[in-house]
Formats: sequence, structure tokens, C-alpha cells
Amino acid sequence: MADVEQRVAAVEARLDKLKGSGLREWLQTLGPYLGGLVVLLVGFWIKDSVTIALQREQLDLNYVQQMRDLIKAFDEADTQSAADANAVGLAMFGKYAILPLVERLEGGGDVVPLAAQRGLRMVGTEHAEEACPKFRAVINDRARRFKWQTHKTLIKVIGQSECADARADLQSYRAALSQLGSDDQRLHTFAQRYSVDDGFDAESVAALTREIERALAILDPQVKT
Repeated sequence: MADVEQRVAAVEARLDKLKGSGLREWLQTLGPYLGGLVVLLVGFWIKDSVTIALQREQLDLNYVQQMRDLIKAFDEADTQSAADANAVGLAMFGKYAILPLVERLEGGGDVVPLAAQRGLRMVGTEHAEEACPKFRAVINDRARRFKWQTHKTLIKVIGQSECADARADLQSYRAALSQLGSDDQRLHTFAQRYSVDDGFDAESVAALTREIERALAILDPQVKT
């Protein structure tokens, strides 16, 4: 820092002498100092950038540790109130909580999935811009990563989160379901998009369709206005 101050003082002294001088004299006089000052300024910029990057990495690490503890407690919750509390805690992490909460939907029982749904609704309400594309990615998934029940829940959350951009996705989903009827072969083929295709039947189609209709009832007025 002292070196910088000495360089600045030297430049100021030269500037006092150069008052009224021409451009060439200015450049000739300041030339030896400018390179050093540029190097010092770039050095400070790099140092600050590295410091910010390290602080961000530490913050991310803290997020991981806190989320890990919440997820562990979430999975071990044996009451609805305990599960809800952990879901709310996870939802506070915004977009980072979406995948863990969706994974909790895939679990068995009623306690954890119901709490996960509430957590996703909170994230969607508070962070719709980031959450809605991720919700859409789930219902458009063709990699067999999610159960049809998870699709159904995300469709509900899409409506509750007012994800207007998902309207076309829901309409396409509804149109595909309408082609199935009660034909076993068509149902089996369509069910290949889910992680578990057993048990997908006409009643499943009806449940998905009803949820889509409810979501569109929320989203359609937004588009029309």
C-alpha cells in the first residue's frame, strides 16, 4: 500500500510541473508510471475477485451443510408438524431446495410427501421465476425419473405458483392423456415416461387430467388478461 502511495505522490508532483505543458510532454512524463499503476490496479482487482470467490464458496459450503442436516431431519420426521417444519426450512433456500423437495415426493407414506408439496409451493410462490422452469422440467421429463404421482403433485404446484409459462405444457399433457382412453396397450406405452409404470390405468389418467384442469383454471385468466 505504501508503494502505491509513493507512486501516486510522484505522479502528482509531476502533474504540478506539467501544468500548461503539451500532450506529448504529458505522455512522456507519465509513461513510466502508468504501466506500474495499471499493474497494481489489476492486482487489486484480481485479489478482490479471488476474495469474493472464496467467500461465495464458503457460503455455498455452509448452504450444503445446513441443507444436509435439514434433509436428514426431514427424512426422519414421524409427524406431519415435524416434516412441515423441515420443509419450510428447506424452502428458505429457494431454488436450491427444489430438487431435494421433489425427491421427497418420491418417498413412501403420506407425511414426508405432503410436507414436500408444501415446501415446493412456498418456493414457487416466492421464487417463481427460477422455480417454474424446474417444475415444467419435471412434468416434461421423459427420462423415467419420476412417478406419475410426482407429476400430478407438480402440476398442482404449477397452478398454485401461477406458472403462466407452463400453460402450453399442461395443454399438451392433457391432449396426450385424452388419446389414451382405456386401451391397455396405449396406457402401458404412455406409462413408460414414469419411473414406475405398473398400476398406471384409466383412473390415473383421470386424476392427472383433473389436476391439469384445476391448474389451467388458475393460469388461463392470467393469459387472457
